[in-house]
Amino acid sequence: MRIMYSKDMLVGILLSCAKVQFKIIRTDELKIGYKPIVGLSIRGTAKFLNGVQRSLLHWGVYSSYHNEESSSRPKPILYISGVMNLKRIIQNIPEGLESRQGEWKTMETVVKMLVNKEHLTQKGLDKLLELKGVI
Repeated sequence: MRIMYSKDMLVGILLSCAKVQFKIIRTDELKIGYKPIVGLSIRGTAKFLNGVQRSLLHWGVYSSYHNEESSSRPKPILYISGVMNLKRIIQNIPEGLESRQGEWKTMETVVKMLVNKEHLTQKGLDKLLELKGVI
C-alpha cells in the first residue's frame, strides 16, 4: 500500500517536521565570493518519508531520499533543495503560518532573494548574513 498525504496534511508535515538548512559558504564561483545554500530536511521512517516524497511530486517538488543520513546516523532522511522546489513549497503554504522551529519566514525570505537574484549584490549578502545571525 502506497501512502499519499493530502495538501493540508503535507502543509502540517512541512511546518512541524521539516528542518530548515541554511548556510553561507565561501566560493570563487560568484563575484561576491559567497554562496547561500538553503534546503529542507525531514527525518522519519522510510514509509513516512516515501509518502511525503510521493505527495510532494503532486506540487512539482523533487526531493532526495536516503536510507541513511550518514554512517554515524543510520536513519532515513528526505532532502528538499533547489530554488524552484523551495519556491513551489512556499507557494503551497498558506501565508502567515510559522514552523515549529520558527525558521519558516527566514527560509521564505532567502528563497525570494535567490529567485530575484538579490544574493548576488553586496547589499543582498549583508541581508543574508543578517538573517543568518552573523552580523
